Amino acid sequence: MSRKRLALLAAGLVVILATVTGLFLMRDSPHLGSKPVSLGPLTFTFAAHDLAINDLPREEYPYAREAPVTKKDKGIHDKHGVRMRTFDGKMYNHPVSQASYAIDLLESYQITKDKWYLDLAERNAQRLMTEAVKVDEAWYVPYPFDFALHGKKTDMMIAPWYSAMAQGQALTTFVRLYEATGDTQYKNAADGIFASFLRLRNTKSPWVVWVDDENHLWLEEYASEVPDRTLNGHMFATFGLWDYWRLTKDERAVKLYQGALTMVKDYFPRFRNENSLSHYCLEHPDAFSTKYHQIHIKQLYTMYGFTHDPEFAHMADQLASDFPPPAVDNKAEVKAGTYTAVQFGKDGATTGSRKVVLAADSLQPVDRRERIQGQTGLWYRFTEGDLAEWWIQEKVGTVTLQGQAADYPFYPRAQALRADHRYVGYTFDADGKVTADQKAKPEKQTTFDVVEKAIWNGEEYMLAKDGPLAGHWILRSELKEPAAAQG
Repeated sequence: MSRKRLALLAAGLVVILATVTGLFLMRDSPHLGSKPVSLGPLTFTFAAHDLAINDLPREEYPYAREAPVTKKDKGIHDKHGVRMRTFDGKMYNHPVSQASYAIDLLESYQITKDKWYLDLAERNAQRLMTEAVKVDEAWYVPYPFDFALHGKKTDMMIAPWYSAMAQGQALTTFVRLYEATGDTQYKNAADGIFASFLRLRNTKSPWVVWVDDENHLWLEEYASEVPDRTLNGHMFATFGLWDYWRLTKDERAVKLYQGALTMVKDYFPRFRNENSLSHYCLEHPDAFSTKYHQIHIKQLYTMYGFTHDPEFAHMADQLASDFPPPAVDNKAEVKAGTYTAVQFGKDGATTGSRKVVLAADSLQPVDRRERIQGQTGLWYRFTEGDLAEWWIQEKVGTVTLQGQAADYPFYPRAQALRADHRYVGYTFDADGKVTADQKAKPEKQTTFDVVEKAIWNGEEYMLAKDGPLAGHWILRSELKEPAAAQG
């Protein structure tokens, strides 16, 4: 058989296989964004609380930056500047890397108005558009490599595979590119990606959305036969729905957003581990990550900004208390006295202990302020001198971290100063020394907004945005939410 006939036969087999699965992967066909998309109805139902959806100031959007990214890209990229990933020595397209980089570039363009950022954002977005595959009116951005979930070869995602997180970040990319350029191909692309959220789980073609036996909606980061139920990917996908709603005010996006956040509220107790790390996902209960625990916290604060529902802020507060960010670069003040210094194994078991006697107060450098598995309270790991690599338990006033730790900004939250109570607000320098204070004793209950919380010198404070102590940090323990303050 001639090479020409073999080539024709192979091409015919590709078309047949593509038709069977509902996919037409021919690269000569129109790509995502090249034509308008006809969006169908939302045909499935799920639990959805009547949660508000609110626009935010530009600087409080998800992924907003305070400074532009560097023009010297430290990530892996091809000759076109498009973000890639390398596995087993081979370079692959990676939709989340490309979308998240495009978003960073767009946010940098918003700050600088430097067209270099916009051009590179478009190159990354165009790669998503040319690699996307179409099912009905929906478009999906594929992962073209096999991937072992949590490093387990028994849980392989086989290429091509699909992810609601990738769909959500691509949706944000195209919405914001359309806003930046007015180019209708990006509006078409946003519509095409949004259409994927209107298609339910099936066995014959790509999917990223499903409804569980408890009637809860999941935006699945790892869409496979056994869904992983990954929290961070679900919430990143919700960011995309929020962005699409901002642009279009589409009621289908609102319903999906409400269903996605209802799942977060209702399932939160299953993801939370009191005084420990939250679960990364529900399918693998042994999967924990310090990095993703912090991502969960920040995402929940973002959900509070979207909804103005204080329950999301409370959930974030709980996770922040359960396991604060452990890395610090501060000094701990250790008062004169006798202490038990401890060393721990990986499972939190004590591997060594000794008595330490300090004749005078001292400041000792530490690099960790951490909850240790199986131990109570928080512990400091010391880095120099006789205490290097030893841990001592935090006790505010006796063993106290100086300066700031565990800092979380958020959308303004209402707090109250009670009538006839004396309050003091502070400003601090980087070492935690008070640089100014301001006093207040309101004659009646006074409501004001706070926009940040942090640990200062071992105690939790909140930063007042307005009110009599505006611009000052107030001890969290002295504040109440307005309804509680009336009691």
